[in-house]
Amino acid sequence: MTAIRKFNQYCATMDSLYKPEWSIPLPQPLPTELAELRRCTHLMEDVWVSPLPGDIPRWLDDSDVREGIQAMIKIERCQEEEDRLCREADNLCHWFGSELTALEVAIRVQSC
Repeated sequence: MTAIRKFNQYCATMDSLYKPEWSIPLPQPLPTELAELRRCTHLMEDVWVSPLPGDIPRWLDDSDVREGIQAMIKIERCQEEEDRLCREADNLCHWFGSELTALEVAIRVQSC
């Protein structure tokens, strides 16, 4: 039942985000009653294999578009990693500065 509820939530989310120009079939929510689930006709349908009338979206048909999407995702991940490394370098500099200050204070106190 948990898996069916989760699947139905995914169906609802996809339905709310769906745009008709995508021309992609959406899966239908499953019934939560066992008797209804046994009679469910769309349960065994393979909505992702059957062709749809009309043009195929370029990201499904053109390998260059798919590679471009993957490249854009990789660039975004690299930018996120660069930002993370910059924050880490800043934190190390701040830590080193506070340690150096503490060391200088300790040396001055020792000298007095």
